[in-house]
Amino acid sequence: MINYKYLLFLFISFLSLASFAQGLLQEKKNFSRQDTLRGSITPEREWWDLTYYHLDIKVEPDKKFISGKNTIQYKVLKENSVMQIDLQSPMKLLKATQNGNELTIKHDGNAHFISLIEVQNVGDVNSIEVYYEGHPKEAVRAPWDGGISWRRDINNNHFIASSVKALELAYGGHVKTICMMKLIV
Repeated sequence: MINYKYLLFLFISFLSLASFAQGLLQEKKNFSRQDTLRGSITPEREWWDLTYYHLDIKVEPDKKFISGKNTIQYKVLKENSVMQIDLQSPMKLLKATQNGNELTIKHDGNAHFISLIEVQNVGDVNSIEVYYEGHPKEAVRAPWDGGISWRRDINNNHFIASSVKALELAYGGHVKTICMMKLIV
């Protein structure tokens, strides 16, 4: 005859062991402050909604250098006066302005916190300009490496392409460049 108490004990023991093992086998991830800043909706991000941006780019192929201005238009969702903008090194955020007034920027790794002077009223659509420059990461083995490829074609014309490491993106990696672009200069 089957001892149901014994079977019930085995079943409960198995469930307990399986539940405990799942916790032990899960990989523990420790996120850095930079991971949290880039991957979270921080208070400095949640109050504004990007509506449009205009990217002015100056490319200097012989120097492997990029500079420019990004005009960011946004709608105010909540009252706040600090905006978070991310720009990965080695690119540098030089300055930010709003209506001709230079704004204060606090840099925290790849996250940049811009203090706005003007009152941000809910529902308003405003804009700021951010100025950047730098020698972006070079893609050593594009497209497997993320970054910029600085090449020349068979006619010795500059051929500049941006690539991202697809596998890193699929598994939560970082975009290595300003944006996806292909330029022929």
